Amino acid sequence: MKRMLRLVGTLLSSRVTSPLVIGIFLVIYIGIAFFTEDALIALMELTRQSVFLVALLALLPLNSAGRIVIETRRFLLRQRTVSGDLADVPPGLFDESIGIPFSPAFSELRERFDALGYRTRQTENSLSSWRGGYIFPARLLFLSGMLCLLIGILISLVTRTSYRAAVIEGEPFPVQSGNGGIVERIRLEKSSGRILSKELIMEVAPSERGDVRTSYGIYPPTRYRGSFVYPRYLGVALIVQFSAPDLRNGYEKHAVLSIYPPGKETSLEIPESPYRLTLSLAEPGDGSDPYETGRMAFIFKMLKDKEVVFAGSTPGGGEFAHDGYRLAFPDFRRTVLTDFIQDYGVMLIWTSAFLLGAAVVYWLPVRLFFPRREILFIKQGPDMILACSRAEGKTRKHGGVFNEALDLLEAGRPPYGH
Repeated sequence: MKRMLRLVGTLLSSRVTSPLVIGIFLVIYIGIAFFTEDALIALMELTRQSVFLVALLALLPLNSAGRIVIETRRFLLRQRTVSGDLADVPPGLFDESIGIPFSPAFSELRERFDALGYRTRQTENSLSSWRGGYIFPARLLFLSGMLCLLIGILISLVTRTSYRAAVIEGEPFPVQSGNGGIVERIRLEKSSGRILSKELIMEVAPSERGDVRTSYGIYPPTRYRGSFVYPRYLGVALIVQFSAPDLRNGYEKHAVLSIYPPGKETSLEIPESPYRLTLSLAEPGDGSDPYETGRMAFIFKMLKDKEVVFAGSTPGGGEFAHDGYRLAFPDFRRTVLTDFIQDYGVMLIWTSAFLLGAAVVYWLPVRLFFPRREILFIKQGPDMILACSRAEGKTRKHGGVFNEALDLLEAGRPPYGH
Protein backbone atom coordinates (compact mmCIF):
# COMPACT_ATOMS: atom_id res chain seq x y z
CA MET A 1 0.00 0.00 0.00
CA LYS A 2 2.81 2.38 0.86
CA ARG A 3 4.50 1.57 -2.43
CA MET A 4 1.28 2.36 -4.31
CA LEU A 5 0.86 5.68 -2.48
CA ARG A 6 4.48 6.54 -3.19
CA LEU A 7 3.93 5.75 -6.89
CA VAL A 8 0.82 7.94 -7.02
CA GLY A 9 2.67 10.76 -5.25
CA THR A 10 5.54 10.52 -7.73
CA LEU A 11 3.12 10.56 -10.65
CA LEU A 12 1.27 13.64 -9.39
CA SER A 13 4.43 15.62 -8.62
CA SER A 14 6.62 14.59 -11.57
CA ARG A 15 7.62 17.12 -14.19
CA VAL A 16 7.02 14.46 -16.84
CA THR A 17 3.30 13.96 -16.09
CA SER A 18 1.94 17.11 -17.71
CA PRO A 19 3.96 16.82 -20.96
CA LEU A 20 2.97 13.14 -21.19
CA VAL A 21 -0.76 13.89 -20.78
CA ILE A 22 -0.59 16.77 -23.26
CA GLY A 23 1.22 14.50 -25.71
CA ILE A 24 -1.55 11.89 -25.47
CA PHE A 25 -4.23 14.49 -26.21
CA LEU A 26 -2.11 15.83 -29.08
CA VAL A 27 -1.94 12.35 -30.65
CA ILE A 28 -5.73 11.99 -30.29
CA TYR A 29 -6.21 15.43 -31.85
CA ILE A 30 -4.02 14.54 -34.83
CA GLY A 31 -5.97 11.31 -35.30
CA ILE A 32 -9.31 13.14 -35.24
CA ALA A 33 -8.00 15.75 -37.70
CA PHE A 34 -7.81 13.06 -40.41
CA PHE A 35 -11.59 12.61 -40.27
CA THR A 36 -13.02 16.07 -39.55
CA GLU A 37 -12.15 19.73 -40.04
CA ASP A 38 -13.45 20.68 -36.57
CA ALA A 39 -10.90 18.53 -34.78
CA LEU A 40 -10.75 20.67 -31.64
CA ILE A 41 -14.53 20.69 -31.15
CA ALA A 42 -14.65 16.94 -31.80
CA LEU A 43 -11.87 16.36 -29.26
CA MET A 44 -13.72 18.41 -26.64
CA GLU A 45 -16.93 16.47 -27.27
CA LEU A 46 -15.08 13.14 -27.14
CA THR A 47 -13.39 14.11 -23.87
CA ARG A 48 -16.69 15.24 -22.36
CA GLN A 49 -18.24 11.85 -23.10
CA SER A 50 -15.28 9.71 -21.98
CA VAL A 51 -14.68 9.05 -18.28
CA PHE A 52 -11.14 7.88 -19.07
CA LEU A 53 -10.21 11.07 -20.95
CA VAL A 54 -11.75 13.25 -18.23
CA ALA A 55 -9.70 11.39 -15.61
CA LEU A 56 -6.61 11.74 -17.79
CA LEU A 57 -7.24 15.47 -18.16
CA ALA A 58 -7.71 15.75 -14.38
CA LEU A 59 -4.08 14.66 -13.98
CA LEU A 60 -2.99 18.09 -15.23
CA PRO A 61 -4.39 20.16 -12.32
CA LEU A 62 -3.44 17.39 -9.88
CA ASN A 63 0.11 17.54 -11.20
CA SER A 64 0.14 21.33 -10.78
CA ALA A 65 -1.09 20.94 -7.20
CA GLY A 66 1.63 18.37 -6.57
CA ARG A 67 4.24 20.71 -8.00
CA ILE A 68 3.04 23.47 -5.65
CA VAL A 69 3.46 21.13 -2.66
CA ILE A 70 6.94 20.03 -3.77
CA GLU A 71 8.14 23.56 -4.57
CA THR A 72 6.81 24.92 -1.26
CA ARG A 73 8.38 22.10 0.71
CA ARG A 74 11.75 22.62 -1.00
CA PHE A 75 11.58 26.35 -0.36
CA LEU A 76 10.81 25.89 3.35
CA LEU A 77 13.57 23.29 3.71
CA ARG A 78 16.03 25.63 2.03
CA GLN A 79 14.96 28.43 4.35
CA ARG A 80 15.52 26.28 7.42
CA THR A 81 18.87 25.10 6.09
CA VAL A 82 20.16 28.61 5.35
CA SER A 83 18.90 29.76 8.75
CA GLY A 84 21.01 27.08 10.41
CA ASP A 85 18.04 25.17 11.84
CA LEU A 86 19.05 21.89 10.13
CA ALA A 87 22.25 20.05 10.89
CA ASP A 88 22.31 18.37 7.49
CA VAL A 89 21.52 19.45 3.93
CA PRO A 90 18.79 17.45 2.15
CA PRO A 91 19.89 16.41 -1.34
CA GLY A 92 18.86 18.54 -4.32
CA LEU A 93 18.36 21.81 -2.45
CA PHE A 94 21.48 23.50 -3.85
CA ASP A 95 23.07 23.70 -7.28
CA GLU A 96 26.47 22.62 -6.03
CA SER A 97 27.65 20.81 -2.90
CA ILE A 98 31.24 19.86 -2.07
CA GLY A 99 33.05 18.57 1.00
CA ILE A 100 36.36 20.18 1.97
CA PRO A 101 38.70 19.83 4.96
CA PHE A 102 38.14 22.15 7.87
CA SER A 103 40.21 25.36 7.76
CA PRO A 104 41.04 27.95 10.43
CA ALA A 105 39.91 30.59 7.91
CA PHE A 106 36.31 29.43 8.35
CA SER A 107 35.67 31.88 11.18
CA GLU A 108 36.91 34.76 9.02
CA LEU A 109 34.63 34.23 6.01
CA ARG A 110 31.78 36.28 7.44
CA GLU A 111 33.71 39.54 7.09
CA ARG A 112 34.46 38.80 3.45
CA PHE A 113 30.86 38.07 2.55
CA ASP A 114 29.73 41.21 4.38
CA ALA A 115 32.18 43.23 2.30
CA LEU A 116 30.77 41.74 -0.93
CA GLY A 117 27.23 42.82 -0.08
CA TYR A 118 25.98 39.48 1.20
CA ARG A 119 23.91 39.21 4.34
CA THR A 120 25.26 36.58 6.70
CA ARG A 121 24.16 34.40 9.58
CA GLN A 122 26.64 32.45 11.67
CA THR A 123 26.02 29.76 14.25
CA GLU A 124 28.37 27.47 16.08
CA ASN A 125 28.44 24.95 13.23
CA SER A 126 27.35 26.88 10.13
CA LEU A 127 27.80 30.04 8.14
CA SER A 128 25.21 31.14 5.59
CA SER A 129 25.29 34.16 3.30
CA TRP A 130 22.77 35.43 0.80
CA ARG A 131 21.71 38.42 -1.24
CA GLY A 132 18.84 39.34 -3.54
CA GLY A 133 15.18 38.41 -3.51
CA TYR A 134 13.46 35.08 -3.90
CA ILE A 135 11.93 34.05 -7.21
CA PHE A 136 9.81 31.55 -5.29
CA PRO A 137 6.80 33.94 -4.98
CA ALA A 138 6.75 34.26 -8.78
CA ARG A 139 7.06 30.50 -9.09
CA LEU A 140 4.20 30.02 -6.65
CA LEU A 141 2.05 32.55 -8.51
CA PHE A 142 2.82 30.82 -11.80
CA LEU A 143 1.98 27.35 -10.52
CA SER A 144 -1.18 28.67 -8.83
CA GLY A 145 -2.18 30.37 -12.08
CA MET A 146 -1.64 27.15 -14.02
CA LEU A 147 -3.64 25.25 -11.40
CA CYS A 148 -6.57 27.68 -11.73
CA LEU A 149 -6.33 27.56 -15.53
CA LEU A 150 -6.35 23.76 -15.68
CA ILE A 151 -9.15 23.40 -13.13
CA GLY A 152 -11.13 26.04 -15.02
CA ILE A 153 -10.64 24.20 -18.33
CA LEU A 154 -11.66 20.90 -16.73
CA ILE A 155 -14.79 22.37 -15.12
CA SER A 156 -15.73 24.21 -18.32
CA LEU A 157 -15.29 21.08 -20.41
CA VAL A 158 -17.38 18.88 -18.12
CA THR A 159 -20.14 21.24 -16.93
CA ARG A 160 -20.43 23.96 -19.60
CA THR A 161 -23.90 24.43 -21.10
CA SER A 162 -24.96 26.96 -23.71
CA TYR A 163 -27.84 27.91 -25.94
CA ARG A 164 -28.42 30.61 -28.52
CA ALA A 165 -31.45 32.87 -28.63
CA ALA A 166 -32.51 36.08 -30.32
CA VAL A 167 -32.71 39.20 -28.17
CA ILE A 168 -35.41 41.37 -29.78
CA GLU A 169 -36.45 44.92 -28.98
CA GLY A 170 -39.77 45.00 -27.16
CA GLU A 171 -39.69 41.28 -26.34
CA PRO A 172 -38.78 39.54 -23.06
CA PHE A 173 -35.11 38.84 -22.52
CA PRO A 174 -34.77 35.11 -23.42
CA VAL A 175 -33.40 32.94 -20.63
CA GLN A 176 -33.87 29.25 -19.90
CA SER A 177 -35.31 29.94 -16.46
CA GLY A 178 -38.34 31.77 -17.86
CA ASN A 179 -38.59 35.14 -19.58
CA GLY A 180 -36.56 37.99 -18.24
CA GLY A 181 -37.30 41.69 -18.29
CA ILE A 182 -38.43 43.46 -21.44
CA VAL A 183 -35.68 44.48 -23.85
CA GLU A 184 -36.39 48.20 -24.02
CA ARG A 185 -33.79 49.15 -26.59
CA ILE A 186 -30.82 47.85 -28.56
CA ARG A 187 -28.24 50.46 -29.42
CA LEU A 188 -25.18 50.37 -31.64
CA GLU A 189 -23.07 53.49 -31.35
CA LYS A 190 -19.51 54.68 -31.72
CA SER A 191 -17.22 53.74 -28.88
CA SER A 192 -14.68 55.94 -27.15
CA GLY A 193 -12.56 52.91 -26.25
CA ARG A 194 -9.17 52.15 -27.76
CA ILE A 195 -9.96 48.60 -28.91
CA LEU A 196 -13.56 48.48 -30.14
CA SER A 197 -14.74 51.10 -32.64
CA LYS A 198 -18.43 50.53 -31.85
CA GLU A 199 -20.35 49.69 -28.71
CA LEU A 200 -23.41 47.45 -28.56
CA ILE A 201 -25.80 47.98 -25.67
CA MET A 202 -28.92 45.96 -24.86
CA GLU A 203 -31.07 47.73 -22.26
CA VAL A 204 -33.25 45.37 -20.24
CA ALA A 205 -35.98 46.48 -17.82
CA PRO A 206 -36.54 44.76 -14.44
CA SER A 207 -38.55 41.54 -14.54
CA GLU A 208 -41.23 40.22 -12.23
CA ARG A 209 -38.61 38.00 -10.56
CA GLY A 210 -36.88 41.08 -9.21
CA ASP A 211 -34.02 41.33 -11.69
CA VAL A 212 -32.58 44.83 -11.69
CA ARG A 213 -32.46 47.05 -14.74
CA THR A 214 -29.20 46.46 -16.53
CA SER A 215 -27.37 46.84 -19.82
CA TYR A 216 -25.41 44.21 -21.73
CA GLY A 217 -22.53 44.94 -24.05
CA ILE A 218 -19.88 43.09 -25.99
CA TYR A 219 -17.08 43.19 -23.41
CA PRO A 220 -16.66 42.34 -20.64
CA PRO A 221 -19.44 39.72 -20.70
CA THR A 222 -22.21 40.29 -18.16
CA ARG A 223 -24.04 37.59 -16.21
CA TYR A 224 -27.81 37.19 -16.12
CA ARG A 225 -29.34 34.56 -13.81
CA GLY A 226 -26.09 32.61 -13.69
CA SER A 227 -25.42 32.71 -17.44
CA PHE A 228 -22.79 34.77 -19.25
CA VAL A 229 -24.31 36.89 -22.02
CA TYR A 230 -22.28 36.88 -25.24
CA PRO A 231 -23.76 38.91 -28.14
CA ARG A 232 -22.73 37.22 -31.41
CA TYR A 233 -24.50 38.54 -34.51
CA LEU A 234 -26.65 41.55 -35.30
CA GLY A 235 -29.83 41.05 -37.27
CA VAL A 236 -33.39 42.18 -37.86
CA ALA A 237 -36.61 40.67 -36.55
CA LEU A 238 -39.03 41.21 -39.43
CA ILE A 239 -42.69 40.43 -40.04
CA VAL A 240 -43.06 39.27 -43.66
CA GLN A 241 -46.49 39.15 -45.34
CA PHE A 242 -46.89 37.80 -48.87
CA SER A 243 -49.82 37.03 -51.11
CA ALA A 244 -50.00 35.88 -54.75
CA PRO A 245 -52.77 35.10 -57.25
CA ASP A 246 -51.96 31.38 -57.18
CA LEU A 247 -51.32 31.21 -53.43
CA ARG A 248 -54.57 30.10 -51.77
CA ASN A 249 -53.66 31.24 -48.26
CA GLY A 250 -51.55 34.27 -47.55
CA TYR A 251 -48.12 33.82 -46.00
CA GLU A 252 -47.01 35.56 -42.81
CA LYS A 253 -43.87 34.90 -40.85
CA HIS A 254 -42.10 36.47 -37.88
CA ALA A 255 -38.53 35.95 -39.09
CA VAL A 256 -35.24 36.64 -37.35
CA LEU A 257 -32.87 37.43 -40.19
CA SER A 258 -29.09 37.72 -40.05
CA ILE A 259 -28.86 40.45 -42.71
CA TYR A 260 -26.45 42.88 -41.07
CA PRO A 261 -24.28 44.55 -42.34
CA PRO A 262 -26.07 45.95 -45.42
CA GLY A 263 -25.61 43.75 -48.47
CA LYS A 264 -25.64 40.49 -46.55
CA GLU A 265 -28.38 38.34 -48.10
CA THR A 266 -30.62 35.62 -46.77
CA SER A 267 -33.60 33.74 -48.17
CA LEU A 268 -37.02 32.51 -46.98
CA GLU A 269 -38.81 29.55 -48.46
CA ILE A 270 -42.58 30.00 -48.79
CA PRO A 271 -43.89 26.63 -47.56
CA GLU A 272 -46.10 24.53 -49.85
CA SER A 273 -45.41 26.83 -52.79
CA PRO A 274 -42.79 27.34 -55.49
CA TYR A 275 -41.92 30.81 -54.15
CA ARG A 276 -38.70 31.84 -52.47
CA LEU A 277 -37.92 35.33 -51.13
CA THR A 278 -34.39 36.76 -50.86
CA LEU A 279 -33.81 39.73 -48.58
CA SER A 280 -30.97 42.08 -47.72
CA LEU A 281 -30.57 45.34 -45.87
CA ALA A 282 -30.24 48.38 -48.14
CA GLU A 283 -27.19 50.61 -47.88
CA PRO A 284 -28.27 54.16 -46.88
CA GLY A 285 -27.23 56.79 -49.38
CA ASP A 286 -26.00 59.21 -46.71
CA GLY A 287 -23.32 56.84 -45.33
CA SER A 288 -25.11 56.26 -42.02
CA ASP A 289 -25.49 52.89 -40.32
CA PRO A 290 -29.09 51.63 -40.40
CA TYR A 291 -28.56 49.69 -37.20
CA GLU A 292 -27.46 52.86 -35.41
CA THR A 293 -30.21 55.11 -36.77
CA GLY A 294 -32.99 52.52 -36.74
CA ARG A 295 -34.05 53.60 -40.26
CA MET A 296 -34.01 50.48 -42.41
CA ALA A 297 -34.98 49.68 -45.97
CA PHE A 298 -35.05 46.19 -47.45
CA ILE A 299 -34.04 44.98 -50.88
CA PHE A 300 -36.04 41.96 -51.98
CA LYS A 301 -36.40 39.56 -54.86
CA MET A 302 -39.21 37.04 -55.25
CA LEU A 303 -38.50 33.89 -57.24
CA LYS A 304 -40.95 31.30 -58.53
CA ASP A 305 -38.93 28.19 -59.02
CA LYS A 306 -35.89 29.77 -60.73
CA GLU A 307 -37.67 32.69 -62.38
CA VAL A 308 -37.68 36.19 -60.86
CA VAL A 309 -41.29 37.30 -60.44
CA PHE A 310 -40.53 40.76 -59.10
CA ALA A 311 -37.81 42.67 -57.28
CA GLY A 312 -37.49 46.02 -55.59
CA SER A 313 -36.98 47.74 -52.26
CA THR A 314 -39.16 49.26 -49.58
CA PRO A 315 -38.58 50.88 -46.20
CA GLY A 316 -39.48 49.02 -43.03
CA GLY A 317 -43.23 49.34 -42.38
CA GLY A 318 -43.97 49.66 -46.12
CA GLU A 319 -45.27 47.29 -48.77
CA PHE A 320 -44.86 46.46 -52.46
CA ALA A 321 -47.69 45.45 -54.85
CA HIS A 322 -47.32 44.25 -58.46
CA ASP A 323 -49.71 42.35 -60.80
CA GLY A 324 -51.69 40.77 -57.97
CA TYR A 325 -48.61 40.14 -55.85
CA ARG A 326 -48.24 41.86 -52.50
CA LEU A 327 -45.22 41.88 -50.19
CA ALA A 328 -45.27 43.86 -46.93
CA PHE A 329 -43.00 44.39 -43.94
CA PRO A 330 -45.41 45.88 -41.34
CA ASP A 331 -42.97 45.68 -38.43
CA PHE A 332 -39.23 45.37 -37.94
CA ARG A 333 -37.03 45.47 -34.87
CA ARG A 334 -33.35 45.30 -34.10
CA THR A 335 -32.21 41.97 -32.78
CA VAL A 336 -29.02 40.35 -31.51
CA LEU A 337 -28.34 36.64 -31.76
CA THR A 338 -26.89 35.94 -28.33
CA ASP A 339 -25.22 32.99 -26.63
CA PHE A 340 -26.22 32.31 -23.02
CA ILE A 341 -23.47 30.24 -21.45
CA GLN A 342 -23.34 28.70 -17.99
CA ASP A 343 -19.67 28.10 -17.35
CA TYR A 344 -18.40 27.80 -13.79
CA GLY A 345 -14.80 27.54 -14.94
CA VAL A 346 -14.60 31.03 -16.44
CA MET A 347 -13.88 32.79 -13.14
CA LEU A 348 -10.99 30.41 -12.49
CA ILE A 349 -9.60 31.06 -15.97
CA TRP A 350 -9.79 34.81 -15.38
CA THR A 351 -8.13 34.32 -11.98
CA SER A 352 -5.34 32.36 -13.67
CA ALA A 353 -4.74 35.23 -16.10
CA PHE A 354 -4.33 37.63 -13.16
CA LEU A 355 -1.98 35.25 -11.30
CA LEU A 356 0.16 34.58 -14.38
CA GLY A 357 0.40 38.31 -15.07
CA ALA A 358 1.40 38.98 -11.45
CA ALA A 359 4.04 36.23 -11.70
CA VAL A 360 5.63 37.90 -14.73
CA VAL A 361 5.52 41.35 -13.10
CA TYR A 362 7.28 40.03 -9.99
CA TRP A 363 9.69 37.64 -11.73
CA LEU A 364 11.19 39.98 -14.34
CA PRO A 365 12.76 42.69 -12.12
CA VAL A 366 13.86 40.20 -9.45
CA ARG A 367 15.43 37.89 -12.02
CA LEU A 368 17.24 40.70 -13.84
CA PHE A 369 18.31 42.95 -10.97
CA PHE A 370 17.93 41.18 -7.60
CA PRO A 371 18.41 37.43 -8.16
CA ARG A 372 18.74 35.24 -5.12
CA ARG A 373 22.25 33.93 -4.40
CA GLU A 374 23.09 31.70 -1.45
CA ILE A 375 26.25 30.15 0.03
CA LEU A 376 26.19 27.76 2.96
CA PHE A 377 29.01 26.18 4.98
CA ILE A 378 28.14 23.48 7.53
CA LYS A 379 30.61 21.62 9.75
CA GLN A 380 30.33 17.87 9.17
CA GLY A 381 32.52 16.90 12.10
CA PRO A 382 35.77 18.27 13.47
CA ASP A 383 37.70 17.87 10.21
CA MET A 384 35.15 18.40 7.39
CA ILE A 385 33.02 21.24 6.00
CA LEU A 386 30.15 20.87 3.51
CA ALA A 387 30.05 23.87 1.17
CA CYS A 388 26.86 24.55 -0.83
CA SER A 389 26.02 27.16 -3.43
CA ARG A 390 22.87 28.17 -5.31
CA ALA A 391 22.04 31.08 -7.62
CA GLU A 392 18.84 32.10 -9.44
CA GLY A 393 20.68 34.63 -11.58
CA LYS A 394 24.11 36.19 -12.12
CA THR A 395 25.47 32.67 -11.70
CA ARG A 396 28.92 33.43 -13.11
CA LYS A 397 29.59 36.26 -10.66
CA HIS A 398 28.21 34.25 -7.76
CA GLY A 399 30.20 31.19 -8.80
CA GLY A 400 33.36 33.28 -8.70
CA VAL A 401 32.61 34.36 -5.10
CA PHE A 402 31.92 30.76 -4.06
CA ASN A 403 35.04 29.31 -5.74
CA GLU A 404 37.26 32.02 -4.28
CA ALA A 405 35.93 31.23 -0.80
CA LEU A 406 36.72 27.55 -1.38
CA ASP A 407 40.25 28.39 -2.53
CA LEU A 408 40.85 30.44 0.59
CA LEU A 409 39.58 27.69 2.86
CA GLU A 410 41.63 25.02 1.13
CA ALA A 411 44.74 27.18 1.32
CA GLY A 412 44.13 27.65 5.02
CA ARG A 413 44.72 31.39 4.68
CA PRO A 414 42.52 34.05 6.20
CA PRO A 415 40.81 36.28 3.64
CA TYR A 416 42.66 39.31 2.49
CA GLY A 417 41.58 42.75 3.54
CA HIS A 418 38.67 44.62 2.06
